[in-house]
Amino acid sequence: MDNVKIGKFIASLRKSKGLTQKELGKKLSVTDKAISKWERGLSFPDITLLNSLAEVLGVKVTEILNGEYGNDDNTDVDVQNSFNKVIQSINQKQQNLKKNIFITLAIILLFISMAFLYKKTVFTQKHQSNHIDKIIEGDNSYKLENYNLEKNGLDEMIKIISLAENMPQKYCIAYFQARLNKQGNITEFTLSLNTFDDNEEFVGLASFQYKNNTITYHKPKDDHLDLVRTYSKNSNINYINEQLKKVPLNKQIELSELKFYFVTYQPDTNIEIGTPIFDGRDSKKITPLSKTDYNNSLGGKSDSNTRVVIRLYDGTSIAVGQQYLFVFDAVSDDVPNNPNYMMETDYYINQGTLKFTRDYGKTWIDTDVTKNELNETLGFYRDISLKVNSWFLSTNKLIPICYFIGEDPILKLSNDNGKTWRNIVLPNIEQFDKIITRRVVGFSSEKFGYAALGTDYTMGSGEMKKIYFTNDGGKTWEEIEAPANCSSETLIDMNMYDKNNGIIMLTNSQDVNMPHIYATTNGGKSWQKIEFSYFNLPDEITYIYDVDSISYVDGYYIIKLGQGETGILKIIFESRDLISPWSFKYTTKENVHSVG
Repeated sequence: MDNVKIGKFIASLRKSKGLTQKELGKKLSVTDKAISKWERGLSFPDITLLNSLAEVLGVKVTEILNGEYGNDDNTDVDVQNSFNKVIQSINQKQQNLKKNIFITLAIILLFISMAFLYKKTVFTQKHQSNHIDKIIEGDNSYKLENYNLEKNGLDEMIKIISLAENMPQKYCIAYFQARLNKQGNITEFTLSLNTFDDNEEFVGLASFQYKNNTITYHKPKDDHLDLVRTYSKNSNINYINEQLKKVPLNKQIELSELKFYFVTYQPDTNIEIGTPIFDGRDSKKITPLSKTDYNNSLGGKSDSNTRVVIRLYDGTSIAVGQQYLFVFDAVSDDVPNNPNYMMETDYYINQGTLKFTRDYGKTWIDTDVTKNELNETLGFYRDISLKVNSWFLSTNKLIPICYFIGEDPILKLSNDNGKTWRNIVLPNIEQFDKIITRRVVGFSSEKFGYAALGTDYTMGSGEMKKIYFTNDGGKTWEEIEAPANCSSETLIDMNMYDKNNGIIMLTNSQDVNMPHIYATTNGGKSWQKIEFSYFNLPDEITYIYDVDSISYVDGYYIIKLGQGETGILKIIFESRDLISPWSFKYTTKENVHSVG
C-alpha cells in the first residue's frame, strides 16, 4: 500500500472540502496531528475509521485505499460490502484484544490484496480491447484511454499502422487531424498516409479514422485525385512525432480562448509572410502565449520557409479565425509545396474577397473586386471557384494579372502586381446573341496578351466566339477572326506563344474526349486545323481538355496539353512550326490547380 499516495489523496480531498486538519480530525474524533501524519504518509488511518473518512470526504473506501478516483462501480460495491462485513466482525470481537488485532491485520492484508486485484482488473478492462494482432480493413474495436497528444504524440498511431494489413513499409503523412478535449486528450482522429514501394513509386492512399472506440481502416489504393504523390522526408511520421511532442499543447489549449481544439498537420505548407507563428526552428524552445501575445507575434513571424507546420485551431477554417501555428525545421527541400494547400500561382476566395499569389501563398496580391461582383460571378458560374481559364497569373511580376467577372464579362487587369486595377470591356461583345459562358485570357509577355469569349452551342444558330489581341499591356484590344465560328465547335482554351504563333482548342462533337485544335503562325489572320492521329497515343490518355503551354526549344515548338482541373496527365507534342504534323513525345504528371 502506498501511504504517500494515499496521504496526498486525502489532503487534496480535505482541501477541496474546505476543511482544516483540525476540523477533519474533530469530525473523526482524532487529533489534527493524526491527520497530518496520514497526509504525509507517515501512518495510515485506523481501519475502523475508513468508512467515516470516506463519507466525510465524499469518496468511496476503495478510492482511499487506491489513492485515486476509481471508475468501476460494480467492483466498488463488492469491495464495500466485504468491508462492511469485516467492520461488523471487528465490532463483535472487541472483547478479545489479541484476537481482534490478528483479525485486523488479516483484514488489512485482505484489503491490500483486493485493492491490487481491483487496480489490475481496471487496467485490464482499459487495455484489453487494444490487445489485437491485426488491424483489418473496415471497423476495428480500439480504445484510446486518456491518450494525451502532447505527452504521447503519434506513438499509438505508429503502433496501429504496424498492425494494419496490406500496409507497405514506406509511407509518409498526407493528412493528420486530431480532436482534443480541454485536457489535451484525443477524442477523435483522422490519419491519411501516402504509401510507396521500395522504389518510392506511389502505391496508394491509406487512411485510419478513430471515433467512438473504433478504428476504421482503408487499405492503400490509388484514389486518382489530381495530385502527384511523391515521398517527402518532411512528412515522415517519426519526424512529425518528434516535433509534435515539442508543442506545449496542454498549456496552449488553456490560453487559446478556442471553443474547440483540433490539431492538424498537412505536409510542406507555406504560411503567408508576416503571419504570427510559434517558431520552433533551430531547436528554439516554444513558450505558450496568450491570444493577444501570440497575435502580436511574440512567438515569431512567418518567413519564406515554413514547411513543417502543426496547427492548433477550432476546426472550422484554416483561412480565417484564431489559430496557433507551430513551425519546425524542414528535413528536405525536395517537395516545393503541398498541392493540397496551394499551387505556385493560385488564388484565394474568402468572405467576398479575392487574392492572388505567385509564390505558393508566401505573399498575397489584393484585388479590387467587390463582394457583390464576386458573388454575382460565382453565382453565374454556379461554383465556388473561378471558371477554368478565365483567370491568368504568371510567376513573372512584370506580366499583367487578369480575370473575368460578371455575367456580361468585364476583364479586371493589373499591370503593377495588384497595386491598381482597370475594368476592360472587350470590343463588340454586344454582338453576342447568347450568354457568354466560355472565357479565356492570358499574356505571353509584358505587352502582348490574348482573350477569347464564346457561347454554348444550340441547334440552328450554332455558337459564337470572338478572339482579341493586345499589344500594349491590355490598354487596347483588337478583334481577330476566330476559326469555326457559328458552328458546333465551342471554345475550350487558347494559348499564344507570341503575337504570331499560337493554338486554340475547340470541342469535337464526334469525340468529346479529344478536341479539335487550330494553329496560327501569322497572328490570327488564318487558322489551320491540326491533324494528328489520336490512335497513336498511349492508352493512358483518355481525354484532353486544355493547352498548358507552348515553348520553343532547338528549332521546335514544344506543346503541352493537359486535362484541365480534373486530371494530372500532361501530353507533350513537338512541331517544327505548329502547323506541320505534330509528333507525340511522352506523357508526364504534374499537379494542377484545385478549387482556390
